[in-house]
Amino acid sequence: MSIETKELIRILDEIAPLSDQEEWDNSGIQIDMGRMEVNRILVCLEITKEVVEEAISEDVDFIVTHHPLIFHGLRKIDKNDVTGSNLLDLIFTGISVYSSHTCFDSTRGGNNDDLATRLQLHRISRLAIPGQVYKAQSMATQGYLDTPMRLADFAIYLDDVLEHPGGIKVSGDPDRVIKKVGLCTGAGGEFAYAAAAAGCDVFISGDVKHHEAQAAKEQGMCMIDAGHFGTEFIFTENMAKKLRNRSGGAVEILQSQVNVNPYDFVL
Repeated sequence: MSIETKELIRILDEIAPLSDQEEWDNSGIQIDMGRMEVNRILVCLEITKEVVEEAISEDVDFIVTHHPLIFHGLRKIDKNDVTGSNLLDLIFTGISVYSSHTCFDSTRGGNNDDLATRLQLHRISRLAIPGQVYKAQSMATQGYLDTPMRLADFAIYLDDVLEHPGGIKVSGDPDRVIKKVGLCTGAGGEFAYAAAAAGCDVFISGDVKHHEAQAAKEQGMCMIDAGHFGTEFIFTENMAKKLRNRSGGAVEILQSQVNVNPYDFVL
């Protein structure tokens, strides 16, 4: 079983067009080992030492990750540096790497749509960002619950949907009735202002900054910080499924079994 590398890259771009990534992002090929064909693919949220070891033990030759391994410009590759060590191990083993980051957040059926679907929201649409073009609007999503519920109950429901990622933080009156939900997976606190302007009762994201939560509270909107990992781990299953559907079984696709949540417990 194998697939031509150029066909795999075409499929990945079809799933989440690189043209839709944010200007500051670095999606796309990050390590190109020059192989004409790919035999085994590992899909992961991000690359860590454990993920590299998993890829080597599973004998994969291509990794599809959400978070880029190379995000900022590199001045050197140092074995003593975390990124440098991972790069060298992957290169020496002959494993190519492709990142599908903000383009997958934005794409139809990507991270944000997936979370909205898991929450069983309806009338799902992109959150309009005043003064910004559609590309920026597409980073956040809004939708409605079929049955309104108290914020306290919604937080428990979200925690269940996200398989208890740990450390969910909630701002707002526990008895506030939630009907309209705004969300942006990963670190999307910047979209809280637009969510409040759009009339969302609650906005969900991760890595929410203090002033973003405070501003949301001042505007009368509830806020839930479910963590960066907590809102994005769903990438692995979603991307793997999309790749399997589009590749037609031509190549073996594995989902990483490594827990890359950097936090071990919450006090």
